[in-house]
Amino acid sequence: MTTKTQTNEQDINPFAQENFAELFEEYEKDSQQLVEGTVVKGVIVGIQDKGVAVDIGAKSVGFVDIMEFKRDGEINEGDVVDVFLERLENRRGELVISRENARRHNNWNFLKHCLEDKTTIEGKILGRVKGGYAADINGITCFLPKSQVDTVLLSDDAFLIGKVEKLQVLKIDEIRGNVVVSRRAVLESQRNVEKDKVLSTIKVGDALDGMVKNITDYGAFVDFGSFDGLLHLTDISWCRVKHPSEVLKVGQQIKVQVIKYDEATKRVSLGMKQLQQNPWESISQRYPVGATLKGKVTNITSYGAFIEIEPGIEGLVHVSEMSWLKNNTTPNKGIAAGTEVEVMVLDVNSQSHRISLGMKQCEKNPWQAFSEKNKVGDIVEGVVRNFTEFGLFVGFDSGVDGLVHASDIANGGINEEIQKKYKSGDKIKVMVLGSNYEKERISLGIRQLDIKNFQDEIDKISENSIVSCVVIAVKKDFLEVELDSGLKAIIKRLDLSRNKQNQRTEKFEVGDRLEAKVMMFNKISGKLLLSIKDMEAEEQEAHIYSESSSGATIGSIAGDVLGSLSVVENKE
Repeated sequence: MTTKTQTNEQDINPFAQENFAELFEEYEKDSQQLVEGTVVKGVIVGIQDKGVAVDIGAKSVGFVDIMEFKRDGEINEGDVVDVFLERLENRRGELVISRENARRHNNWNFLKHCLEDKTTIEGKILGRVKGGYAADINGITCFLPKSQVDTVLLSDDAFLIGKVEKLQVLKIDEIRGNVVVSRRAVLESQRNVEKDKVLSTIKVGDALDGMVKNITDYGAFVDFGSFDGLLHLTDISWCRVKHPSEVLKVGQQIKVQVIKYDEATKRVSLGMKQLQQNPWESISQRYPVGATLKGKVTNITSYGAFIEIEPGIEGLVHVSEMSWLKNNTTPNKGIAAGTEVEVMVLDVNSQSHRISLGMKQCEKNPWQAFSEKNKVGDIVEGVVRNFTEFGLFVGFDSGVDGLVHASDIANGGINEEIQKKYKSGDKIKVMVLGSNYEKERISLGIRQLDIKNFQDEIDKISENSIVSCVVIAVKKDFLEVELDSGLKAIIKRLDLSRNKQNQRTEKFEVGDRLEAKVMMFNKISGKLLLSIKDMEAEEQEAHIYSESSSGATIGSIAGDVLGSLSVVENKE
């Protein structure tokens, strides 16, 4: 009976063998306390396809899913392993233990020690997650923030995925089960010792060989093994570079020069262009102001266009220098990137690396051409552009516009019938009353076409002649008058009288008829200046000459003049 009972017990529980209990005693001579929620040691006493039997010295043997031993590799009966004691007895009286939870518990404690001691550990980068990467450390998934991957923000991180990296624990949250690690801290720690040694030997002006590690909008970071340096966008090339990626790429080997070193922050500023000849040094000799040349349009902006006049050298054609005509001041109108244009050098600043160019200067000024071709009094044909409250704009084939002032459209002012007479696009004839190409102004007249012998009247006007005119506008500093011929003129405040007290425009009213002396009349620009003061002085000189011819003495004449002036002043 005894033999049969023993045989049945071995069939039911093949792991119940006395030699395993003895083996456990060999590894655990001192009895261990079996406390639920802790890690205890146990001996593998049996291995089946789906489970592993582990004896921890309790009343019964515990069974663990064989998949929980997958990380352990090969296991054998008799191996001593750590297991997590979940329950000494469940409802069915069974011992509940876990190999995976024991490993996790031990790893958490290990990570805590690493956090306290700042110990470097190894972890495998599993892949990208929001805000960074997931890393596996002994079965615990940790978070590697993007800012903690490297000493600089990487634009290309493909090399990290699936790679085992040295990491440092930054933070542990046991309640949420979160672990934050850093690759950057390890890199900085490793490099700081060597970095200090290397940086103590470098100086401004040294040429170094490095590798482009990362590219940003403002420059590129160059790796020298023990330290990094910043190559700013403006120090890559002497020519304008919109983005570092136009010239550089990650992994590229380049030669740079140390242009600045801050011992306090350990920051190294680098330059590539400093190792090349500066093309701006002799720019003024190669491109003197006024020189015309051809260049290629490289970029068009809202304020102008950039023109490359030689490799690496660009100049700006401001929008105001693109066309003589105001309706052609849109930068992308008439030109496109890649086209060749003719420009003139307007200004060169070798210090700030700037060249101002002009396109319109290479063409004939249409305002000047109009002034040279059409003199005051000439009758020309144009097209009605638009009617405004102050006059009528007339356009010409060259693209310039002239203004027919309201007072020069018709005698007696403008009424609705006159406004309906002129429609946009209609061809009309007008008379040139004046033109100033420097100010881009052309004065035209319509009513003057009805004045007989208008050109003869203009020809009669000459400097120093006396003309009759009517005040048509009173301003603070001048009077605007109109000659009988229809021409308009200006009398400045200082030219209203020889007596300073009478040099006041408010003494005059619209409609007053005056006589004045022509001081300047430019038949090309149409500028006409008159002076009452000079006319009075001329009359006074003539009177004095007449008196002296009749036998009066100079003293008596002077006395008469002073006396007349004092009488005028007393009246005032």
